[in-house]
Amino acid sequence: MSIVSAIVRILQQWDELKTHFEIARRDERCFTAQLLYEMFSDKKNYVFLIFLKHILGEVQSVNKKFESEVQDPTKLLNDLVSLVDSITAKIIIPGRKLKEGESLQNHLDPHPYLGYEFEKEMHQCKIPQEREIRERCIQFVVELAEQLRQRLPDNVKVLKKMSLLSVNECLNQIKPGILELAQMFVTNEEILTRIDFQWKKLHYMSWNQTSNTLDLWAEIASYRDASGENPFCDLSDLALTILSLPHSNADVERVFSHMNIVKSKLRNRLNLKSLNAILTIRYGLRRHGSSCHTYKLPQEVLKKIGTLRAYEATTQQPGSSKDEATLYSEEEIGDWELADLE
Repeated sequence: MSIVSAIVRILQQWDELKTHFEIARRDERCFTAQLLYEMFSDKKNYVFLIFLKHILGEVQSVNKKFESEVQDPTKLLNDLVSLVDSITAKIIIPGRKLKEGESLQNHLDPHPYLGYEFEKEMHQCKIPQEREIRERCIQFVVELAEQLRQRLPDNVKVLKKMSLLSVNECLNQIKPGILELAQMFVTNEEILTRIDFQWKKLHYMSWNQTSNTLDLWAEIASYRDASGENPFCDLSDLALTILSLPHSNADVERVFSHMNIVKSKLRNRLNLKSLNAILTIRYGLRRHGSSCHTYKLPQEVLKKIGTLRAYEATTQQPGSSKDEATLYSEEEIGDWELADLE
């Protein structure tokens, strides 16, 4: 969505760009400069960019929330739904509510208000093609709204219940039930019953991490009662499963970027196990606010470094003894370098 910043820069330097291309077409006889000069001389393009600046600005704001690493996942879907509703409301008849899957074309406002700056510019310029410009803006919003609506999942009404997992909702004494959301991920009736009971008694406990949703559920998952058991294990497993779902492709792209940094051309022989271990360590240290320079390895790990015991498989085949544990190959052992932790 860098197009928004580009539009802002173009609008700020409109007259300068127009003059630049006028000189270029006159002195250099450049055909491209001639086309650009004609575009900058057309006031319709200027007004249309003013309209786009605010519409795409709203979209970019929500898009940045999905790309952020510190967002509250329980609010992302509601932000997307609110964006669709706000954009749709700009062009349909006021007070009209659309049914699911209903076309916008049948409910368009004949005289929609397209924003203060746009309306002011239209009034000052008095462009003869005002109707054409307005129709162009309306059709852009219609297409944008349709594209956003297509990206909403079919079960959006149920997924909106993810907000129940937020700090304010789950610790509230009066709160809706969680079964409708839980049934999307759990089919066992016994587990669903336990989740329901655990949900209803969650607010009776005193929790420390009440400022962040993820930190709260991490605390709930690690809680132990007097007998050493977690009375909220089923509920916390459900919550962490839902909260760990990727809400956009930003996280996936971020992992691929880190993978390309780790597995460079000079280290192209890294196998999958080593690569996965390095990335796991990277994200683990980052999650705990540490780094390879400040993290202190346990003594038992330090004693294994430089010995074959450090490369023994962590899992054993059924029926095999500890001494029969499979060892990694020499090639795999060579991949484990201290530099890999950086």
